[in-house]
Amino acid sequence: MLFSKFPDIPYVGIYVINRPGLLLRDPKLILDVVQKNFVHFLNNDLLVDEKIDPIFASNPFTSRDVNWRKRRIIHNRQFSTGKIKYMFNLVNQGGERLAQFLNDQIGEKNKFTMECMELVAKYTIYNIANCTMGIDPRTFDEENSEMRQMGRDIIEPTFLNGLKQFLVFISPVFAHIISVHIVPSDVTNRFKRLIKEQLEYREQHKVVRNDFFESIQEHKGEKATVEEMAIQIGGFFIDGFATSSAALHLIVYELAVNSDVQQRLAEEVDEYLLKYDGSIPYYVFQEMPYLEAVALEGLRKYPGFPTVTRVCTKSIVFPPVSSTSKPLHIQPGTPVVIPLKALHYDEKYFQDPHRFDPSRFLGENKEKIQKCTYMPFGEGPRACLGQRFALIQIKMMLLKLVSQFEIKLNPKTRLPLIYNVQTILLAVEGGIWLDIYRRTR
Repeated sequence: MLFSKFPDIPYVGIYVINRPGLLLRDPKLILDVVQKNFVHFLNNDLLVDEKIDPIFASNPFTSRDVNWRKRRIIHNRQFSTGKIKYMFNLVNQGGERLAQFLNDQIGEKNKFTMECMELVAKYTIYNIANCTMGIDPRTFDEENSEMRQMGRDIIEPTFLNGLKQFLVFISPVFAHIISVHIVPSDVTNRFKRLIKEQLEYREQHKVVRNDFFESIQEHKGEKATVEEMAIQIGGFFIDGFATSSAALHLIVYELAVNSDVQQRLAEEVDEYLLKYDGSIPYYVFQEMPYLEAVALEGLRKYPGFPTVTRVCTKSIVFPPVSSTSKPLHIQPGTPVVIPLKALHYDEKYFQDPHRFDPSRFLGENKEKIQKCTYMPFGEGPRACLGQRFALIQIKMMLLKLVSQFEIKLNPKTRLPLIYNVQTILLAVEGGIWLDIYRRTR
């Protein structure tokens, strides 16, 4: 691996397909790129046409230049502390619905066996639909509910989806030329239809919820179009379902194979549920140390993307790589790769990095983590705006699972895990199969 071959070099020259670029290794230099010298690396190395793929192109992760600043302001409003607290209650509903589903499936039986990604998808899509539109997507009632199928159409590991993702993320100029889109037109149209139906329903029944859906209907005194609402709800769907589910199903896998971690987490959850009469408030939920540590360690091992590539937008000079070399002049258009996963697995920063060890994120250990060696949500102005929601969603599922159930790995799961190469997101060949039992106390 190129990252490992140059342990003492701050950056290395590479080619991104046919474009000369740089692979960054030094956390201090990475911090300069993503924060201190952000104006020189304003954009992610993506080029998606709003006319072809309006939902993906308008996502703050994808959008560029002035459009990114506009999108950031709009999306930032939706994740204020007040909005997050409101969504916490809705995600709690999703967790309760998950627990009800599992109890119903176990019934009088000893256990229930299910593929983990499918279970996680039911939960995350339920949350997104409830938080953005105030609707029940029926993911816990129907195997092929409409919104679950929409999710499959976007990220299901298929040759076509994999090819589109590869072109968009690795060869963005070519992808732009041939009009590649990540979100199919049919899915965009379904979002529009669902929004129109919800608008009509709320108007007819005088529904007032002061929720995400209501807040995006107007901006700066102007009524938002259905297309604009679809961009925001669709963007939330991609972030809250696709990337979150990919990480979350592997964190649940870690609980299944690390019974000591699962037991310790269950003990913490039991303690807090007892202390707060079965209903943990938002401010306490945010302070549960081991629950937080399990989620953060999971995101270390399984970040949403293995790399993020910035593109130079304003010339800049990098320091020399050694005392005998010269400074390097970086020209606009140069791709600069930030190897998130490689940093997360570098023994220099995380001892025994392949081991799942939540204690890395407890107390002093967490404080000692060097800046820009751990970046599951990115860093600087382009850091993920929805990271607080993502953490709430991950932690809520873990809490609901261990409070009522015991999870074990079913033998149908192929070990060691082999990742599906037909997607840039984390998906496992053959799936991760779980045996889920009711907890005995």
